[in-house]
Amino acid sequence: MKKLCYILIIHLISTVASNVVAETSPVVTKIDMPQRVLFVGNSFSYYNDGLHKHYGNLLRAAELRDKSNSRLRLLTYSGSGLWEHAAGLTSALSNEPWQVVVMHDYSNGPMAEPERFQSSTSELARIIRENGAKPVLLMTWAYGGEEKMTSSLDAAYTEQGNVLKAMVIPAGLAFARAGRETSINLFTPDLLRYENDKAVYKKIIKHPSLAGTYLTACVVFAAFTGQSPEGLRYDAGLATETATRLQRIAWQTTVDYYSR
Repeated sequence: MKKLCYILIIHLISTVASNVVAETSPVVTKIDMPQRVLFVGNSFSYYNDGLHKHYGNLLRAAELRDKSNSRLRLLTYSGSGLWEHAAGLTSALSNEPWQVVVMHDYSNGPMAEPERFQSSTSELARIIRENGAKPVLLMTWAYGGEEKMTSSLDAAYTEQGNVLKAMVIPAGLAFARAGRETSINLFTPDLLRYENDKAVYKKIIKHPSLAGTYLTACVVFAAFTGQSPEGLRYDAGLATETATRLQRIAWQTTVDYYSR
């Protein structure tokens, strides 16, 4: 009986171990803080008056913005994937000097079309570097209520970041952490139609609420500056307690990601 129990325990341990997916460590964990940043993506970036504005306000609150050289801008198409941005990005980079270009795909692009995600990020990274800037990937988040997507997004963005030798900003991991540790609503549902004067929303919930955009901006701040956003006065109009909690989660997530 003891021998049988021992065999069963060993089998259980082996089964669990085989189902555990090791987290990929990011190769690039630090870059010089940029003042001129172009964000390339879609509605994930431009919701709530734009990710770039919230990030800029965090820089102002931390007195890290160089007034003479700072430039933050969006290049976004509604519902777009990165494969649609080559021409526009080439034009944007030829018109102005940029230090860093932050790019992200549509919601589940890296999982639904992994080869296209890899080829498009590789092409854009080449364009970015040819114009003297650094490519950065912004890891997006799982759909609301579908946290299982997080590990796949983590793997896809981190592995491709390592291939490109580019920094990855772990916003998606911060969303997952906030979902586990708080009751803060990070999402805004999309209206589908009206029935009997009542709003009917799409089942898939993916766009960020103001809190979601603020959390993302805090992660961008932590990644680029190497400093915690905790204690910064800019709260985007959120309750002070909410903003403080998101600042802390952004910093903890960033530290954990770059040290794993």
